[in-house]
Amino acid sequence: MGLSASQARLLSITSRLSDNELRSQTITTAKMHLANRTTEASAAYMDALSSTNLLFTTYDGEGNKVTEKLTGTSLSQYGPLKNQYGLINNSNQILVSELDATNYENSANMEEFLDKYGVLTPEGEGEFVQVVNPNYEVVWGEYETAYDDWKAKEPNKYDEIYIIPGTSAADSIYQQFISTGGCLGGAVGGKCCYMHVLSDAIGPGTHKTSDGHVYEVRSDIGWSWNSALHSREIWDPITEALKEHYCSGDVIEGGTETVEAPYGTVTVGGPPSDPEMTVYQRIVDLLWEVHEEYDGSSTGGPAQPESLQKFFYLIEHDLAQFKETEDKYDEEAYKEDYEEWLAQEPPVPDEPYYIEEEVRKIVDKDKGQWYINLWHRMNGESDVKAGTVDEEGNVVGGGKTESGLPMYKVLEDGLMNNSEWLQDALNNGTITLERVDFTDPTEEGTGLADCTWTSIIWTSAVDITEEENEAAVAAAEVKYEQALRDIEAKDKQYDNQLKILDTEHNALQTEYDSVKGVIEKTIERNLKLYS
Repeated sequence: MGLSASQARLLSITSRLSDNELRSQTITTAKMHLANRTTEASAAYMDALSSTNLLFTTYDGEGNKVTEKLTGTSLSQYGPLKNQYGLINNSNQILVSELDATNYENSANMEEFLDKYGVLTPEGEGEFVQVVNPNYEVVWGEYETAYDDWKAKEPNKYDEIYIIPGTSAADSIYQQFISTGGCLGGAVGGKCCYMHVLSDAIGPGTHKTSDGHVYEVRSDIGWSWNSALHSREIWDPITEALKEHYCSGDVIEGGTETVEAPYGTVTVGGPPSDPEMTVYQRIVDLLWEVHEEYDGSSTGGPAQPESLQKFFYLIEHDLAQFKETEDKYDEEAYKEDYEEWLAQEPPVPDEPYYIEEEVRKIVDKDKGQWYINLWHRMNGESDVKAGTVDEEGNVVGGGKTESGLPMYKVLEDGLMNNSEWLQDALNNGTITLERVDFTDPTEEGTGLADCTWTSIIWTSAVDITEEENEAAVAAAEVKYEQALRDIEAKDKQYDNQLKILDTEHNALQTEYDSVKGVIEKTIERNLKLYS
């Protein structure tokens, strides 16, 4: 081989050696990446081994243990022998299902809410009880107003009918008292509204009883025992006259008597009045004596018979002495006017004080209590929906958190049934739990007095447990083993490639050394030749 050919061959071998070294380095680097992949596969497998599922344990109606994945539905849906929980967000709102939210929003009160879950007796099969008729006060209030208007139009029989002593008013004291219309009519009917007559008689201001009690009659409060309801222009001179006239002191044999008065048949009774006491003072004392019987309604509610007897004694004995008349009138004109006026008297309401109302019973005590609790957690204390107007015109309170948000929030069904979402929310603290705790589990609760919603740490709930996530472990194990097989196969492939490169490298190195030796000998021989 010539020198030039040998040199060319040496350069080719050197290039191939360099290429082999580069390929070996590349394969070695790839083997190092395989080691990293092994570490990653191992870490993923270890994570799967430590992963768990949250489970919720309950018992069915026969006492059999039932375990299912922990979801919002499994926590909040009713079940027998089951603790009641609520999912609470960071705004202190209970998260409810779409169904529960719809049922609440379409219910005006708790009874309607419970009825949507089928826990009440059917309509018509409940217990009927007597309750106060809510229309009673309305109807009687309208009647008394109409009666007062009608009574004020009564025609005069005389040119000057009953003269109040010392005044120029057109009625006597007695006549004014028995002309108080609905109030006196209510007293005849057994109601406490006679106290309106007494308060009118003494007028607004401070009054002191004979035994030292001081109280105030006010004219700025409507429909209460201590309000002056009628014209002071008429009553003020009467009040002054009552301070100058004394009680009759009449004794009623047998204690009571029946009187056919112009305003109706009444029972008059009680102890004799004190003839040394002014009529004004007697009225002050009587009003204080009976005022606690007043229940705050428009009519004051039913009156005690003994109190009414004392009132009618005041009218028919202490005040009847003030009847004064003058006999100047047109009999025919008066009769015609009177009959026309009498025909316009408003009819007495036929509205009962008590009515029967159906009370529907809870047919499933446990299920009923469950939804009673849920109603109060969503609505507040009232059995009437918060924010609505009750029968008395007041807005029902409740239904809001301290920050002014609704006490509940809808959790869409997709999330309500998603166990992974709930597990992450509990672990991250975006959702907490409340549990219903009963103060006395042996007693039937009401949803308010006997049980409370108590905030708890979810890990302390005895019916929430953790178990190994077998599906995740199995999947990770398969993935890990497959990764190892792939890595081992690739590693063997790389080893084979390195062996081939190593063999080729040794052959090239041997050839390299041989060619190099030939070149060196050729150069040495040529040098000797030319020298």
